[in-house]
Amino acid sequence: MTDSPRALVAHTTLESFFYEQIGTAQERAGTELPEEIEAYVVYLLADYARRTGVAGRRSKALALEFLAALAGPRSSLRELGDRALFIAGVVPRSVDRSAVNVDYVRSIGASAYRQLGECSRGLEVFTGLADRFVEVSEVIGDTVEARDERRPEDLMAIYERWRRHGHSRDAKRLAAAGVLLDPRGADIVQ
Repeated sequence: MTDSPRALVAHTTLESFFYEQIGTAQERAGTELPEEIEAYVVYLLADYARRTGVAGRRSKALALEFLAALAGPRSSLRELGDRALFIAGVVPRSVDRSAVNVDYVRSIGASAYRQLGECSRGLEVFTGLADRFVEVSEVIGDTVEARDERRPEDLMAIYERWRRHGHSRDAKRLAAAGVLLDPRGADIVQ
């Protein structure tokens, strides 16, 4: 084995793989999630990796699911929050081509977790997920994007996405490419 960053690392479980990836993404982002949120995200990602069709195009609209979940069992709120977190973190660009955007998905997900936290006293992880939904989804997104470093991404697409959504992850990628961002719109490429 070598000490190069491309060295092969064997993982015995999906959980150990995602634990390492989430830890690395937190380091890159300069953030630290509470242990209970980190563990929840690791198990969520491992669970979604084992299933297919969880967040696909054939799924119901999130707003309709949220209304149904409010009247249904608590597990419905959790499933909705999980699905929204998965979409916002793993496939946020999938909603760019629809009538909604990733901020809408994040809002629905945070609301579902908040409702669940309020009716599940003692399970503060859901309140924490609601409070830090954007941050958690960006850590997940960084994990996914870091796995795909070999694919060059269109700098203009990143810029347009940053203009629409203002995500810090996109701002960091643009800055690393030499783009000086001005929130007022006078951006400069160096």
